Amino acid sequence: MHILRTISGPLIGALIGYFTNFIAVKMLFFPKYEVRIFGKRLPFTPGAIPKGRKRLARKAGDVIANRLITKEAVVSRMTEPEFEEAMVGRIESLFTQSIGEMVTNAGHSEEKSAQMKEKITASMTDSIVSSIEQIDFEQLVRDKGIAMIKQKLAGSLIGAFVTDNMLNSFVTPIASALRDYVETDGRDLVREQVAIKVDHLFGHSPESLLQRVDVQHEQIQRVIRNKYRAIAEEGVDRILKKINVSDIVAEAIDAMSVDELEEMVLSVMKKEFDMIVNLGAIIGFVLGLLNLVV
Repeated sequence: MHILRTISGPLIGALIGYFTNFIAVKMLFFPKYEVRIFGKRLPFTPGAIPKGRKRLARKAGDVIANRLITKEAVVSRMTEPEFEEAMVGRIESLFTQSIGEMVTNAGHSEEKSAQMKEKITASMTDSIVSSIEQIDFEQLVRDKGIAMIKQKLAGSLIGAFVTDNMLNSFVTPIASALRDYVETDGRDLVREQVAIKVDHLFGHSPESLLQRVDVQHEQIQRVIRNKYRAIAEEGVDRILKKINVSDIVAEAIDAMSVDELEEMVLSVMKKEFDMIVNLGAIIGFVLGLLNLVV
């Protein structure tokens, strides 16, 4: 009996400490909703976490945005040698694909690809025809055409009979004929040639097109790498501000049900909560022993 009385104090203290902390932890989540009796809200309802969900969501968003997913952290990750090489290599691989393949790989159907070609062809045709229509054909014939005719007829028998007045008399009719041709058949001719070039363009890669104007692979690689680093340094900050990580996190947490929020917190803190409960038992046991000594 004496032994039972001796250990009963520490055991009771351990039980009190255990259940006190157990209840305290549970009260973080329970009750899940506000409880009212006779129109009065019972104290401690809802639990601390359900009650402060909005504040918790905002604080979590601020911590993640200001301490974890910061510009410095993202830039540091993006400029790690291994990560940078992988990203630059991926971008380089796009430059070796044909433009048609790039369009297809971007998720566009053949019909969509054909529509893109048609739009490019139409736009280029309009631009070229518009430029041609601005030409002063009379001045062109007078400056270039007559000079060419004189050069061809120089020293010939016919050339001796052809005067400047005769040649000038042809300027207006020739210019008018050229203008009429452009207005009637010119657009179709230009469109046909542009369509051929656009189709040819879609069959080549950006790298091969650049190499035709003496831009080498090393230069392309250097430009890609420099641009990637510039985006990492300057673009990340704009992107983070634009997407507002804090709001995304806060809205996601606030949209969770109480059960989902509890599950999320427990998935992170379950071991720590169990430790707190067990620590309550240990402290209660120690206090019980001290009570025997005192």
